[in-house]
Amino acid sequence: MLKCTVHVKKLLTEVDKMKIKKLLALVMSLVVVFLAVAPVAANAQTVCECDEIPIIYVRGRAKLIQNKDLPEDTVGGTNTELPYIESDKLLEYAKEIVPIYAKGYFEDDFEPFRKRITEIFAEVYDDYALDKNGEIDNTSGIPAHINWRNTNIYDHHKSSGQATTPEQAKNQIYQYFFQYDCRLDPRDTADELYAYIQKVKEVTGHSKIKILARCLGTNILAAYLAEYGWDDIEDVVLYNAIMNGTAITNSLFNGELFFDADAVDYFATQTLSDTTILTFIKQVITMANQTYGLDMTMDYFNMTATKVARLVVPDVMRVSYATTPGYWSMVSPDRYEAARDYIFAGVEDEWAGLIEKLDRYHYEVGVKISRMFKQMERDGVNIYNVSKYGYQLYPIMEDAGHQSDTIVTLEQQAPKTTVAPIGQTLSKEYIDVRVANRKGRYISPDKTIDASTGMFPNTTWYVKNLEHNNFPWVVDELLYTILRYDLYNNGEKMTVFSEEKFPQFLVYEGEENKGDTLKPITSNNPGYSIQQPSFFDLVKDMFVTFIQLMKELFAKISA
Repeated sequence: MLKCTVHVKKLLTEVDKMKIKKLLALVMSLVVVFLAVAPVAANAQTVCECDEIPIIYVRGRAKLIQNKDLPEDTVGGTNTELPYIESDKLLEYAKEIVPIYAKGYFEDDFEPFRKRITEIFAEVYDDYALDKNGEIDNTSGIPAHINWRNTNIYDHHKSSGQATTPEQAKNQIYQYFFQYDCRLDPRDTADELYAYIQKVKEVTGHSKIKILARCLGTNILAAYLAEYGWDDIEDVVLYNAIMNGTAITNSLFNGELFFDADAVDYFATQTLSDTTILTFIKQVITMANQTYGLDMTMDYFNMTATKVARLVVPDVMRVSYATTPGYWSMVSPDRYEAARDYIFAGVEDEWAGLIEKLDRYHYEVGVKISRMFKQMERDGVNIYNVSKYGYQLYPIMEDAGHQSDTIVTLEQQAPKTTVAPIGQTLSKEYIDVRVANRKGRYISPDKTIDASTGMFPNTTWYVKNLEHNNFPWVVDELLYTILRYDLYNNGEKMTVFSEEKFPQFLVYEGEENKGDTLKPITSNNPGYSIQQPSFFDLVKDMFVTFIQLMKELFAKISA
C-alpha cells in the first residue's frame, strides 16, 4: 500500500512537471507571438482613418535664404531678395553704360558694351550664380534637404473645421510647406520632395497625399512625377503653372529682344499707376500708338536692339541665370535645344557638367510632361488647374499679343486652351459653332476663352486680371475649396460646375488682402479688358488730364 502511494505521488509529480513545462511553453509562445506582432500593431495604431488627406504645398520661386555669414553647421539665415540693384547704384550703372552703348551704335562696334555689361551682371549676380556644373560654389542659399530635414514635422493635418474665410483657407492649405533653393536642378530637389512626402505620410498615418504646386513648384512636381510616379498622390492642383515654360525665359534664353508698339501701349496702360502725371504719360503713349509715332520709334529701336541682344545675351546669361538649372526648366521644351545651343556655343566642353544636367531634365522630364499628366488622369489621379490671364506680356518679345499674367501665357499655363489675343475676343462665327456643338458653357462671358479645348476642361479655372507675382488669400479660398470639396460632399470631386461661388471663369478685383474679391465673370461683370479708346475720346481725356496736371503743379508752386 505504501509503495502504491509513493508511485502515485511520483506519477502526479511527473504530470505536474509536464503541465508546468507546457504552461511555460505556452507562455513563451505567447511572448514570441506578442514580440512579433507588437511592431505591426504599433504601426497599425498610427494609421489615420480620417478622410482629411494631408496637403503638401510646393512653393514657387522664392527669396533666396542665405547663410554665408553663419557657421557651417548653422541652419537658417536671413531672407534676402533675388538679385536686386539699389536705385542709386542702378543710376550709376546707367550713367556709365549709356555712353558706351551710344558709341557702339555710331561706330557699329558693340564689343566694349558687351564686355562692360557682362562685368556688371557678374558683379550683381556674384552670390546668386552657380558654377559651371550647376552647383553652389559658395555658401549662398539653403537647399531643400537642409530646409526640411532640420525642421520637426508634426501631425497637424486635421483642421479645426471647414474654412469659411480666405485667411482660414490660407492657414489650412499651407500646413506642410516644402521649400527649396530655386536655382538648383529640379531633379535633385524632386528627390528631396519624395523624402518629404514619405515623412509626412509616416507622421500623419496616411498612405496618400494631395499636392498643391505653384509656379516653379510645378516644375519640381513634374520632375518628381517623372522619377517616382504618382502612387502616393490622390489630387494635384497646379496653380499658375510654368512647367510648360514662360514667355519671358523663352525670349531671354534665346537672345530675342523686340519692342512692339501695341504691346508697349497695353503694358503701360495696365502697369503704370493712376497718378495724374502717369495717367498723362499713358495717354501720350496711346496717342503716339494711334498716330503711328510709337511704331516708328519701336522700329528704329529694334534695328539695333535685336542685333545687340544676340551679341550680348550669351555672355550675360552665363554669369547669371543661365548657370541655374531651375531657370532653365522655365524654357519651353520646344525652345530648349535652340536656347542651349545659343547660350553655350563654342564653350560646350567648359560647361559640360551643367549641360548634362539641363539635358537630363529636358529629355527625362520636360518633353514628357503632357503625356505624364494625361496618364495620371487615366490612372485616377484628380488634376486641377488654376490659371491667370488678362494682362499684356512684358513688351520685349516678338508675338507679345498673347493673353498672360505678364510673364506666362495662358496657353502655357493651361495647354490647348483656345484664347483670343490680348485686346480682342473670339469671333462670333467661332462662338456660334462651339455653341452649336454644345460647348457654349465653356466659353467665357468676356468671350476671350474657350475652355473646352483644354487638357482638363472640367477642372481648369481661369482668373482674370491677376498678375503672376500676386497670390492673394481670396484665391487660397478657391484652392482650399477644390482640395477639400470631397471632404464635405460625400467624397465627390469638384469640377468647374460644382460651386456657384467658383465657376470656371473668375475675375480678381481690389488690392491684395485689403478687401479684394474673386467674383464670377458674367456678361454684366466681364472684368476690365484692354480696349483702344476712340481718337476723339482720347483727345478729350488728355485735355482733362492736362488741366488736372496744371492745377496740381500750380498748387505745389503756391504752397
